[in-house]
Amino acid sequence: MRSSTRSTVFLAVFAAAVLTGATVMAAPITLPVSPLFVQYTSNEQFSLSNSIQTTTTTGAPTTEGNWGILQISSIEKGTAQNPRGTDIQGGGANVFVNGQAGGNQITGIFYGVQNIGVNPGGFSSTGGFIDLYWQDVGTANTGADLAAGFNPARRPNQKTYTGYAEPGNPAFIFLAQLAFGPGCDGNPIHTICTGVVPATTDGVAKSYQSVNLAAGGVWASQLDSNFFTLDANGLPLVLAQDVRTDSNFDRNSAAAWNGLGIGVLDASCPNGHTGTGQAPCDIIGFRADGPVRVEATPEPGTLSLLAFGLLGGVGFLRRRMQK
Repeated sequence: MRSSTRSTVFLAVFAAAVLTGATVMAAPITLPVSPLFVQYTSNEQFSLSNSIQTTTTTGAPTTEGNWGILQISSIEKGTAQNPRGTDIQGGGANVFVNGQAGGNQITGIFYGVQNIGVNPGGFSSTGGFIDLYWQDVGTANTGADLAAGFNPARRPNQKTYTGYAEPGNPAFIFLAQLAFGPGCDGNPIHTICTGVVPATTDGVAKSYQSVNLAAGGVWASQLDSNFFTLDANGLPLVLAQDVRTDSNFDRNSAAAWNGLGIGVLDASCPNGHTGTGQAPCDIIGFRADGPVRVEATPEPGTLSLLAFGLLGGVGFLRRRMQK
């Protein structure tokens, strides 16, 4: 009886493992359950006066102070730092590398950031979202696109940039929407913080993001971990956040993203800025990179399959014992 019991329990666990394993293997974009360390690059535009003009997806005009396109270079397993909820360190096995499996790419766009301005803690912004996409075969290259310059035709609305974020294009699988949240300093309306004024010098910006589950996305439930419960200073976050981001921004070789478009020169704009008369000459280009830290949790479907497999095994064991 003891040997039979061990065999039955093993079969139950094995069945659950097969079910959950099949789920993971059938979905190459499923993240492993682990702390993750993500490297990215981005091309950005910044306007101190929030004068970057675009439209919503319905065509309504809107303005913003910072937006950009991004490309994930790599994702690797990491280690949660102590105290838990503060940060994640990298150094583990690779989970994703840009261009793997014949061209897999993870790209995205962030938008809607409004600059608040100089304050005692430095420079801060509020609001903002990040939309992430998967492409089985993508050709995005932030370096090449930075050198080529910002092309307004590739951004028909706030949430779209050709090659990086194309809602409605079946080649782009929507992964998740992240909303910038509090945590970069003690002010609850500050969502991005840096110790310098980006219009004047290079620097590092700190931010936290939280998954917008209402937007859906293949990764939404996995990224919704509420892992970060302590801010960068070790103080409790009023609202736990899912993602922590550092953005190392600089203007080196980013002049082609100054202004509102390619080939439109305005002699009244200093420092080689370009403009179209629609906004002041303070729209400048940035290149940025840095780590993103997040903890991926199990997919709800995987947990259900695991529970189903274990419960089925327990039922089978009960029937065997009754016999």
